[in-house]
Amino acid sequence: MANNNFYIQYHNADKLKCFPTKNVDFNSLVSDINLDDTEKEDELWIYTTKKKTVEKSIGSRCFLIVGKTENKIKNYYLWCHFKIENYEETPYDVMIKGSGQDLKKPILLNNLHEFDSFKKFCGNFGIGFQNISNHDFSQTLYSYINEIKLDHILLDRKIFLEKEIHQLNNIILSIETERKMQVVERVIRDDRKLVNLLKEYVDYKCQFPDCDSHIPDKNGVNYVEVAHIKAVAKGGKSVIGNLIVLCPNHHKEFDLGVRNIFIQNTDMISGLLNGKNFEINLAYNYSYKIK
Repeated sequence: MANNNFYIQYHNADKLKCFPTKNVDFNSLVSDINLDDTEKEDELWIYTTKKKTVEKSIGSRCFLIVGKTENKIKNYYLWCHFKIENYEETPYDVMIKGSGQDLKKPILLNNLHEFDSFKKFCGNFGIGFQNISNHDFSQTLYSYINEIKLDHILLDRKIFLEKEIHQLNNIILSIETERKMQVVERVIRDDRKLVNLLKEYVDYKCQFPDCDSHIPDKNGVNYVEVAHIKAVAKGGKSVIGNLIVLCPNHHKEFDLGVRNIFIQNTDMISGLLNGKNFEINLAYNYSYKIK
């Protein structure tokens, strides 16, 4: 009997010393892994001892979440999803079978909205196979796999971010910058949403050429900052062409170093910084482009 409930199973890769998909190198960073996302039918997906829970779950969608410690941070990934169709009993557990697929690129969950609340709801994933339909995060998980190909999901998210950035950019462009401190502070507060969108759009990477800075926060998200080429206090605005995403080191070097800007527009920033030429293409190279 089909139903609209959602379930999860947790795979502790650290404890089990393996990933749930066969022949995937356990020593690899999950971000470097590409899985076969071919749809599989009548596949054995997980084991559990909760027979009564399994009986109620037939027809539901199940998500497999993988936990793996990377760079001393416990990361959690949505690894695969499947429709629960049947099960087989053994003397020790219940094998759940169904139709589904691995995600080509497992999705990092740590920094998603309400994930911390969801993790607590799941007993820090110590409960095992369980119904999660009563938590809003179940819809977040479903949104990632509904009508899935992951590439389409990521593209849709990029398109959404572009629209949001474009709208905020137009609003801030219409604000006349004043020198009064209270107005400067208000403008800085008002640009927070745009700043956060830009960070997400560039995948939390420093835009300075050849920078591979990696400073993970407690949620495993790389720490970056957004710099103004022309400071707000000097009449600069928080708009495209005056904002770049930088690691803390490059941000400080931009602010404190000897800097000469040659080109600055919505597509390109180039110049000389502490005697070194640089060119930052804002339209490409994991960066934003406003159309």
